[in-house]
Amino acid sequence: MTDPQQVGGQSQKSVGEVSQDGKTSFALLVEQHHRKLYHFVYRYTHNRDDAEDLVQDTFIKAFKNFHRYDDRYAFSAWLFTIARRTVYNHYRAKRDIQTLDFELVDCSASPDTAAESDEQSCLLWGSVEKLKKKYQEVLYLKYSEDLSVEEISKVLNKTQTNIKILLFRARNQLRKIHGITSQ
Repeated sequence: MTDPQQVGGQSQKSVGEVSQDGKTSFALLVEQHHRKLYHFVYRYTHNRDDAEDLVQDTFIKAFKNFHRYDDRYAFSAWLFTIARRTVYNHYRAKRDIQTLDFELVDCSASPDTAAESDEQSCLLWGSVEKLKKKYQEVLYLKYSEDLSVEEISKVLNKTQTNIKILLFRARNQLRKIHGITSQ
């Protein structure tokens, strides 16, 4: 792996170095992905302490199972998959799966500091919250985390065709909510 290739925004070389260099390089990967992963998990838990614990569990699982990582796919997609399953397992263990909610956006920012584009984003994501959870999740991964259809399919354990269908239906539902007709 002397030639670093970009895969999902992650240098193939730095991911490959983890297996050779161990903890030091993995610490860099944690540093690169912690914030995005924390926000992803927090949207499920609505609790900072739980989110931080689950993110830490995710990275521990990733480190212990790094030998299973397939470098044909983005490292971030692999991490999001582990995180999602960790969250679901956490709630399953608590027998509290019914309360598992996926919050899309925090629009509680001060109006003085929020830009117009942020307000529009909050309105749009507010509309997304009216959709089914499966649509919310796929839209979040596509547009907030900027994952490809292939990466989303890995995270959600669905086919790429199914992800495309979910995105299509979610967009159509948003058009209906906003009174926009397809042409």
